[in-house]
Amino acid sequence: MSESSDTELASEYSARIAQDLELNTAEQDRLATEIAALEERLRAVRENRVVLERLQQALTPQATASAPGTAAAAEAAEVTEAAVPHQRTEPAPNRADSAKPSPTGPKPSLVEAVHTYLAEQREPRSATDVAEAIRAGQPGRTIKTTVIRTTLENLVARNRARRTKQGRAVFYTLTTAPETGA
Repeated sequence: MSESSDTELASEYSARIAQDLELNTAEQDRLATEIAALEERLRAVRENRVVLERLQQALTPQATASAPGTAAAAEAAEVTEAAVPHQRTEPAPNRADSAKPSPTGPKPSLVEAVHTYLAEQREPRSATDVAEAIRAGQPGRTIKTTVIRTTLENLVARNRARRTKQGRAVFYTLTTAPETGA
C-alpha cells in the first residue's frame, strides 16, 4: 500500500500544483489588465499636461520659458500632435495687442500716466474721471477704475497727490499743482 499512497500523494501534489498554476496565470492576467489600464491613464494624464502647458504658453508666453517640465512637454508633444488637432499657437488677440509695442513707442507707466493727467488738470478729479481719461488716451490698454484708485492712493501716500472729500465723493489733485503753491 505504500506505492498506492505515494501515487495518491503525488496525484494530490500534482492537482495542487495545477491549481496554483491556474491561480498564478489568472493573477498575471489580472495584473496585466491593471497595468494596461494604468498605462492608458498615464498616457492621458501626460497628454493633458502637454495641453495645459500649451494653454499656459499661449496665455503667458514669457512664463513658460522658465517653467519646469517643458522639456518633458516637448518630448510628449510628438505623441499628442494627433490627439489635440486645433490648438492655438498664438496668444489671444487682446493679449497680443497689449504685448506688442505700440508704433509710437513704449507706453508710459500707469503712475506716470495718472501723474501727467492730474498735472494737466486745474480742478480736482475723481478716480472715475482719471480712469476714463487714461482709457481714452490709451485705447489699446484696458484699465479698471479700481486700479486707477489704487494708483491715486499710492500717489497720496507718497505725497505726490492730495485727496479731498466732498460728501461721499473723493477727488484728487497733484500736490505740485499751482493751487498748492499759492
